[in-house]
Amino acid sequence: MGGSGSSPGGAGSPGEGRGEPTGHVPVLLEETVEFLLEGSPRTVVDGTVGGGGHLSALLQRLADDARVLGLDRDPAALQLVRARLGHDPRLTLAGAPFDRLEEVLEGQGMGQADAALFDLGMSSDQLEDASRGFTYRETGPLDMRFDPTSETTAAEILNSLDQKELADLIFHLGGERRSRRIARRIVQRRPLADTSELVAAVSSAVRGYRPGVLSRVFQALRIAVNDEMGQLDRLLESMGRWLAPGGRVALITFHSLEDRRVKRFLRDTPGFRPGEPEWSAAGEEERRRNVRSRSAKLRRGIRE
Repeated sequence: MGGSGSSPGGAGSPGEGRGEPTGHVPVLLEETVEFLLEGSPRTVVDGTVGGGGHLSALLQRLADDARVLGLDRDPAALQLVRARLGHDPRLTLAGAPFDRLEEVLEGQGMGQADAALFDLGMSSDQLEDASRGFTYRETGPLDMRFDPTSETTAAEILNSLDQKELADLIFHLGGERRSRRIARRIVQRRPLADTSELVAAVSSAVRGYRPGVLSRVFQALRIAVNDEMGQLDRLLESMGRWLAPGGRVALITFHSLEDRRVKRFLRDTPGFRPGEPEWSAAGEEERRRNVRSRSAKLRRGIRE
């Protein structure tokens, strides 16, 4: 994935004839694709290809002369998507974070985009790979990097920040009210070597194994490691330059930190307006089939 989110998002989709998807299911697939394809776009961006679910559905329905750019900063995700969809002559894949989209479009000679998608949730492939350190359910390294070449890991944050800085990070990026108690226990137990030691420290601070608390702590660390809010802010700031007039953008958010930024941008930025409807959530059937969709929200925007 190229972006962020408290729940895993995007990946997997029916794609017979264009490559099989990965094991997880993309959220809000039909709503997203239908919105983006209105107006028959010719230059389309998927800024967070993940497992290729939304991308596969877009390729199935786009015109033969369309050009599609897919970005992700996770080389493992790009490798999977390249194997499944890379034979499509309309598709160009690039290893880059989405806040560099303007630069990549220019480098590919593609001009402005007519439609763009950003699924800000992490993919199930990332979450289920214990060696990446994203999950508290299995022991793995304290890594959490989407791009394995980036410098900062979760271990560095956990073992170097002072107690107040760590508490503030857990509170502001994870929304965890017991952040001070958790930070104090982490500092007492440092250095932490792997995810199981982090789980033990958090569990000891809140009296037992608490999945909700662990999810919030792991979310906060992942957002910090990957500068997810900074990435999103820079993406939104650049959108007026790389999205063509009349162009459509779909952003799938998974927690309030992301959603507030996107909502405020689309409502308050001159030259942009929310689409209709302004946002959608997964229906009852999708929530039943796919637990990851329960926190997802599709925000639609149009450049005027």
